[in-house]
Amino acid sequence: MFKERLFTPGPTPLLPQVQTAMAQPILHHRTEEFRGVFKDVLEGLRYLYNTENDVLLFTSSGSGAMEGAVVNLLNPGDRALVVSAGKFGERWVQLCKTFGINTEVISIPYGQSVEPEQVAAWLEGHPETRAVFVQYT
Repeated sequence: MFKERLFTPGPTPLLPQVQTAMAQPILHHRTEEFRGVFKDVLEGLRYLYNTENDVLLFTSSGSGAMEGAVVNLLNPGDRALVVSAGKFGERWVQLCKTFGINTEVISIPYGQSVEPEQVAAWLEGHPETRAVFVQYT
């Protein structure tokens, strides 16, 4: 039997036991039972990430979390720096511009890395910058 391997951010292949668990009836999201499961998941994530701080769980794709970062950290007219070295960098640029952020871009060829000194030098010359967005792998 051929086992398909995807080398992309998603979709993620699931183990058969996970697929079986997902076939169980869905809990309604406004029930006490669901709230208990959700609380346990958040506590488990705190343990996994070794933090006592809040863990936020987005019910969206990664792009939804990226959008959430832009709209919750910045206001229209704020300045942001985006380091763009691929599709996710391009998505940061698109999201910032969509929400009226004055977007500056350091473009790096696909597959290359930005030098931290480049970012530091840019920020030194632009102290009004409110955020830096970069996809780190």
